[in-house]
Amino acid sequence: MAQVNTESPYSRFGMGELAGKGFEQNRAMGGIGLGLRNNNQINYLNPASYTAQDTLSFLFNFGIKSSFTTYETSNESKSLRNLTMDHLALGFPITKWWKTSFGVMPFSSVGYSVLESRFLENNDAVDYIFNGNGGINQLYLGTSFNIFKGLSVGANFTYLFGSLDLSKQIYFPYKSDYAVTRVENNIIVHDFLYHLGIQYQQTFADQYTLTLGAIYDLKTNINAENHITKKNQFNGTAYQLNDSVLLLTQLILEEEHYDGIIEFPYKIGAGFTFGYINKLLVGFDYYEQDWTNALFFDHKEPLSASNAMHLGLEFTPDPTAMRGYYNRIHYRAGAHYENLYLKLNNEQLTDYGISFGAGFPLRNTRSSFNFACEVGKRGTIENNLIKENYVFLSFNVTLHDFWFLKRRYD
Repeated sequence: MAQVNTESPYSRFGMGELAGKGFEQNRAMGGIGLGLRNNNQINYLNPASYTAQDTLSFLFNFGIKSSFTTYETSNESKSLRNLTMDHLALGFPITKWWKTSFGVMPFSSVGYSVLESRFLENNDAVDYIFNGNGGINQLYLGTSFNIFKGLSVGANFTYLFGSLDLSKQIYFPYKSDYAVTRVENNIIVHDFLYHLGIQYQQTFADQYTLTLGAIYDLKTNINAENHITKKNQFNGTAYQLNDSVLLLTQLILEEEHYDGIIEFPYKIGAGFTFGYINKLLVGFDYYEQDWTNALFFDHKEPLSASNAMHLGLEFTPDPTAMRGYYNRIHYRAGAHYENLYLKLNNEQLTDYGISFGAGFPLRNTRSSFNFACEVGKRGTIENNLIKENYVFLSFNVTLHDFWFLKRRYD
């Protein structure tokens, strides 16, 4: 989790670049999950889905993720890539009507390095350097219950923890006797979020299934700490003026530490899936969340109302085939369009793309290997902004086992 998960300059604002779209099955299908139920996969996007798991089964899910991103302005571009652990999750039953899951994964990521060069009125050259790294992780515990046939409710209790390290400095490249002024901002987050979910599934003519799902994330004030240090850094090394006086090259101008809150607005989402005898599944999700009035330590960030649409499908030629391994492979595809929660230079940032992937069942087991590829664009080169063209590749292994079986021998 300590590795860099993003290189996006947009991660400077708000909570950074928000993670999402679930695990590999969700991502390959455009990020859908609100109406998705699968007894062999963990779907934390809607906690009500945990009841789809078999009563005696245990699921272990581990995934990694890599990204290839090109950042473009109106006159230059740069390509970067990274690889990181993505998630670790477990799912298992408590009773026939009560299932649970827990895991750890990123919630948001910060990673950027921006250099802005200018000339002052006296023609002195000055560089403004902005750096950021870190991120917020989430440890979730989810539970779900069967209320009656077809209807399930659930909740995820999520603990957020981590830090965002942001810094900016002023540097005069042609003035060696000038100090470098640096401001360091360290934000530490540690608090809980709460997510509620509901699903209803109905079967028609023994061949078709319709699943409706919805989620509601409660509005929450997250406790956080803010450590600010302002200092001047001079060239050279420390100098011992006399026996009692040491001249340092670093001068602390101000240090400040205070506690505050970060406001998380409520989030709603609704979606559905429609299936045909375990061969074909199509689904759609829609989300809304308004960050316009959210406060970060009593001040506003350039945030706006966000909404997102996700569309996905899965096709399995013959899930019960005894021959022809390709018949049991789950082929997946999808698309998404999102108005992000950032609004910069009066421009609402968008993110859109397509995705595809597959689930490969391991022979003679219900375990599987899954991969997803997402190709898309975020941002724009208009209004002096940056466009990001990205390719995300992610892989996971879902291990399935049976628990609490009573063995009998002749």
